[in-house]
Amino acid sequence: MKIADHIKHSLDACDNRELDKAMLFACLAVDGTAKKAYPAIDKVGARFRKFIVEHLDIIELMFGGIDLRETVFPFKDNKGNIGVKFEDIVYEKFRCNLAHGNELPDGYDINVKVSDGIQQFTIDIAGQSMTFPESAIFALGLPCVLSPANADQKIGSNLYHYRDPINLYVVDCWWGKVDCARAIMDFGAQVKIKMDFSNVWPSP
Repeated sequence: MKIADHIKHSLDACDNRELDKAMLFACLAVDGTAKKAYPAIDKVGARFRKFIVEHLDIIELMFGGIDLRETVFPFKDNKGNIGVKFEDIVYEKFRCNLAHGNELPDGYDINVKVSDGIQQFTIDIAGQSMTFPESAIFALGLPCVLSPANADQKIGSNLYHYRDPINLYVVDCWWGKVDCARAIMDFGAQVKIKMDFSNVWPSP
């Protein structure tokens, strides 16, 4: 399946309020894009995480409010180690479970937005889990559209688009144009909060 198909299916699923499905296709778009962008990296998880890290500026802008580069969440990774980053949560909790047909782990989910511009998510320290705002789906999809690795993609309809806080990106007009997008994104006005969990860090 082409990356353009993953993006189309993700946006269609969002419109239908099928957020797990939308997240699955967004993760598949990241998967496919990372494979094209980093052909020398054999491990799926390594290149998936690398793609997210290299596009955290765009992802943070779309996700809203959190410094995803610096925040370390006090949850266990798949090896039982405490302390995970955003890219680990996306890969281990969302991508791997959804792509393999599994239910999301308890406490992990996508929250429907309250209204335009108002997102919600929860962090459950005791339950070792968190939900993502609906905006996370778009935050993962837009960098795939903008990646130069996908400059040859096309959905074939101008109905599909993404929005950041001030710009609208018609998907078929923006494939591969990450530098142009970064030039018009309002990073300076962005609110980014590093979340500090040091007072609730669980014992190993």
